[in-house]
Amino acid sequence: MKIDDKILNAAIDMIAKKGYKGATTKEIAEKASVSEMTLFRHFGSKKKILEAAVDRYYYSIQMKELFEQKVTWELDKDLLMVAETYHNLMKKNKNVIKIAIQEGSRVKGLLEQVNKHPRQLKELLINYFEEMNRRGLVVDSEYELQAMNFLYMSYGHFISRSFVSGESITSIAEDNIITGGVKVFVENLTPERSKAVMQ
Repeated sequence: MKIDDKILNAAIDMIAKKGYKGATTKEIAEKASVSEMTLFRHFGSKKKILEAAVDRYYYSIQMKELFEQKVTWELDKDLLMVAETYHNLMKKNKNVIKIAIQEGSRVKGLLEQVNKHPRQLKELLINYFEEMNRRGLVVDSEYELQAMNFLYMSYGHFISRSFVSGESITSIAEDNIITGGVKVFVENLTPERSKAVMQ
């Protein structure tokens, strides 16, 4: 593992456990098995480490690649791929999300940095829906509203299952919730002639 990655991973672990103020650069360096001097040489400050971790481990880069390289222009397959990728990335980077929730209002500029990721995913979804509409594959709709509903559905599910014991609310399997949510969007956005084929 590269030194940068060691430092970022250590910082994420320490800040998730102790909070931004509680985690010291000395502890982060020790956990990363580097000197504090090396930590400062690579990042300059604890705030810059956190900023780099958010940019590296949030989901916007992977989602951009997904929309650029993997869409099939089949609404059900594409939305399921987006939803599953989103959930996998959010679960993988759970500690980064935890830090964003806990420290977002306390660390200057962190909320703005975090929010650029869902904003970018919103734009990717809007562009996708607009192109699908140009191809005659989805109905006219307020695509920003559709994108935000999709994001809130996905984010709410992740938060519920990751931080508030959502499994105590329902025993429905995570995969079934994801596919069920996608089905609602597909039924809502598919032209009538296509709906008849799907049923």
